[in-house]
Amino acid sequence: MLHTTYQIPHIIVTSLRLSPTTNDTLPSTTTTPEGHAETLTVIGSTAHADHTPRLFRIDVPAYPVFFSGTGDMFAALMVARLREAVIAAGQDKTARWKAPDDVPAEELPLARAAEKALASMQAVLGKTWEHVRGAMEGAEEDEERKQLGSGEEERADRERKMHLRRTKESEVRLVRNAADLRRPPEVGKYRARAVEVEIKGGGLEDTRVPNEFGVISLGGNGEGAIHVNNDRRWGP
Repeated sequence: MLHTTYQIPHIIVTSLRLSPTTNDTLPSTTTTPEGHAETLTVIGSTAHADHTPRLFRIDVPAYPVFFSGTGDMFAALMVARLREAVIAAGQDKTARWKAPDDVPAEELPLARAAEKALASMQAVLGKTWEHVRGAMEGAEEDEERKQLGSGEEERADRERKMHLRRTKESEVRLVRNAADLRRPPEVGKYRARAVEVEIKGGGLEDTRVPNEFGVISLGGNGEGAIHVNNDRRWGP
């Protein structure tokens, strides 16, 4: 719908949980199939000339911790890497940087940019995770040495302190790993794969009509809406 109705040329959706063997989404409570590592999936697409999608996916290892700053890091890396990939493909003079229709999904500049961005991120996050593990092991040992009381209040206080410590230690360690941002290692581990989709009836059609202010309601509780220009593209 973003491609066909609003004519957004490039789309990236991050942090999806997809089956490693199919393109089905998994509930957050579903365990990973035996023999497969825990992963998160990035889905991307650059539209064809008729606004139908060219979907690719990239799977990356998932770490058992919430990192602070990953969204900003991914967005910043994608801005730089997409421009780089578009220029390398000779498509920087094309309208909206859209690749010709004969470029397959896994070879799109958007896919190449995502591969490098994710390779950098996984290098930085891997090193951050090693730091978190070491720091938290030390913190747990410190708490044991203090031999604090075992009452409910003391237990809650320890959990609060450990949560704050983990949150602090989980801030992405960017500056000391800047080399991984400039030269992403092991890009080959994060190659994009095409995702086959079936588009029926020439794509999705949006029959909703903007009001006099150019606003389309998204339904629900009435709070969601978007502003569109007369040419059906995203407005300011």
